[in-house]
Formats: sequence, C-alpha cells, structure tokens
Amino acid sequence: MWQRRFVCLWAGQTLANLGDVFYIVAFISVIYAASGSVMYTAFVSVVILSAQSVSGLTAPLFFRRWTLSRMLVLSQALKTALLAAAAVWVDRETGTQWLWLLFSLGAMIAFMDGWANPARNALVPQLVPREELMRANGLLATSDQTVHFAGWAAGGLLVAWLGASTVLWGTVAAYVLATLAMLGVKPEDAEVAEDAKDTEAGQRISPQQPQGDWLTGWKTIRAVPLLRQLVALDVVMGIAGTVWIAAILLPYVLEVLGQGEAWWGYINAGYLLGSIIGGTLLLKYGGQMNRQLPRWLLAGVSGTALMTLLFGSVSYPLAALLFSFALGPFLEMALVSKQTMLQQETEPAALPYVLSAKGTLDALVFGLSSLVMGAFAQWLGTRAVYWLSGLLLVVAVGLAWRLWQKRPAHAGEQGQTF
Repeated sequence: MWQRRFVCLWAGQTLANLGDVFYIVAFISVIYAASGSVMYTAFVSVVILSAQSVSGLTAPLFFRRWTLSRMLVLSQALKTALLAAAAVWVDRETGTQWLWLLFSLGAMIAFMDGWANPARNALVPQLVPREELMRANGLLATSDQTVHFAGWAAGGLLVAWLGASTVLWGTVAAYVLATLAMLGVKPEDAEVAEDAKDTEAGQRISPQQPQGDWLTGWKTIRAVPLLRQLVALDVVMGIAGTVWIAAILLPYVLEVLGQGEAWWGYINAGYLLGSIIGGTLLLKYGGQMNRQLPRWLLAGVSGTALMTLLFGSVSYPLAALLFSFALGPFLEMALVSKQTMLQQETEPAALPYVLSAKGTLDALVFGLSSLVMGAFAQWLGTRAVYWLSGLLLVVAVGLAWRLWQKRPAHAGEQGQTF
C-alpha cells in the first residue's frame, strides 16, 4: 500500500483538506467582521455546498478529456490560484461592498472540489492492490476525520492569534504543497502510458457508452444491480444521518439532555474521536476485513442503527456521550466497507462517473433531508427524530442483509467479495 503514488495522493489530499477547513474558517471570520451579520456568515456553508453539488454534475464532462491524475493537479492548482486572489483581496479591501467577490471566489474553490473528490476515490483502486483497498480507504477516512476533528479548532485559534489574512496565506502555501504532491500521483512512464491505459479501460464501460458522458454514472448504477443496492443503502443512511446536523443536535442537547452548548461540542468531539479510532482499526485489520466486506458492512450498519436508537432514548448526558462515541467506529466501518465494495465492483473506467453521480445524489439527499428532518423535529420533537433515524437505519440493515445473503459461496479466501 505504501508505494509512492498512493503516498503522494494521501499526503496531497490531507494537506488540501486541512487547507479547506482553514480557508472556510478564515472566510467566516472575515465576512462576520466586515458585515456583522450572522445570516451572511451562515451563507458561506450554503454557497460551498451548492457549488460542490453543481460541480459534481459537470465533472463527467472533464473525465472524458483528462486522466484522473491530471484532474487532481488541475483542480488543486486552480484552487491555489483562486485562494491567492482571495488573500490579496482581503489584504487590500475593507467594508462590505467586496464581500460578493469573496463569496464568488469561495464558490469557485468549492467547485474544484466537486472534480477532485470523485477523482481521488476513483484513483485509489488503481494505486493499491485489491486486498489492500479497505486499509487504504481506512487510512484516507482516518486522515479526513482527524483533519476535521483538529482543523476547525486549530483554524479558529490561528485566526484569533494570527489574523484571517495570515491564515489565508498559510493555506495558500499548504495548497502549493498539495499541488506538488498531486504531481507525484502521475505514473513515472508519463502521460502516454496513462492515456493508453485509460483509453483501453474506457472501451470496457459498455458497448453503449464507449467514451462516457455526464449520464454514464447514472446509467451504470441503473444497469448494475449491486450498485443500485449500494446507492439505495447510501440514500437511506444519508437521510438518517442528517439528524446529526447542528440544527437538530443542539436543540436535543438543550431540551432533552438539559445541558448547555458546551455539551453539543462534547458530543461532536466524542463522535469524531470514535470515528478516528474506528478508522485506525480499519487501517490495522483492513486486510482481513476486506475478505468479508458484506459481513462487516452489515455489522457496521447494525451497530449504527443500535447506537442511534440508544442515543435518542436516553436523557443522561454521559450516556449520550458514550453512545455518540460508540457510533463513530460502527459508522466508519459501514462507510468504508460500502465505499470499498463500490470501488471493487465497478469497472475502472466507469468508476469516476459513478462516484460523481453518487456525490451529486449525496448532496441532494443531504440538503432535502436536512429540511425534512428539521420540519419533523419542529413538529414531533427532537427525540422522535432520532427514533425515526434509527428506524430508517433498521431499513438500511435490511438492505445490508440482502447484500450479505447474495455473497457467493467462495467469497472470502481470495479477497473477492462478490
């Protein structure tokens, strides 16, 4: 697993993700200081999520023209240039008239992530052996969780200590290093070999889709029963997972647990710490677990359902903290197993298209279900919403059970899941 190209991918993406957290913290600080408006500040997240969703729709058009490694380099280089422009503008301007430009630059930076995320996840199976794929996904997941666990706190401290402008320029430097790391993902025998490989793989997508277009991912998902089941499982888990957004979790802490906002932070930290521990275990035992992916997917989804139901049933803060911590490893196991199965069972040339389509669907599900779950919380109360989430996850357990039942009798010893 620890060969040069994968190490470059992992290091570059970790730096890029850390930079993403830092620039968002700096943007929020600058926009709030300039406008004094909570609404403007909250709009930062809306702009970023919307830009990533739109980008996911356009990514397949570029997958036809560029290799995945080029996509990573191009997206990161453009992000670096855009953030440098934002840093220059923050240094020069004051007042509120220029905030629209900062929002625009933030949207364009987030737009590049809509290219990079499916390209990264589609590259992983090309860089590591099949039997090491779950460990590689576990490492990436652990790095992502660690960055998000530490990044927001560190970013806030750095902005308070050094100022938003200095943090933005430091993030530009991190982006430059990330771009250089992405250059190392390209094969040593250069573009010709990679282009030939992608062209040869592209001929295996299907007779109807020899080159691929923006519908290729959706058509592949529809045509392959296993992918349909995995995406259906993803949708159900995505709807259930929106109960952990701040708009629902914070009222639950205040009203049901009877605690202050500090406990909202403790519960979030407990979950993230559990996720990091879960990812670390996946990194250690992923080679063995990779042989029985459907079993571990079922175990992860079942544990997630149980911990969610228990969390929604208690009124004691320490018990809620314990269940949120225990949720982390189970959810990490489910997500990494599901991702690994999707990577292994999708044709390499179709994989970036499938991941792009799935990313767009995930964003749409998250946005709509956040509104629906928020309405249910207002109507039924936050405790009922956690029970509803647990029941949805019971449905997800049924879908995972079907996937486990359909495993072939010989699966396991050779590292083949289906």
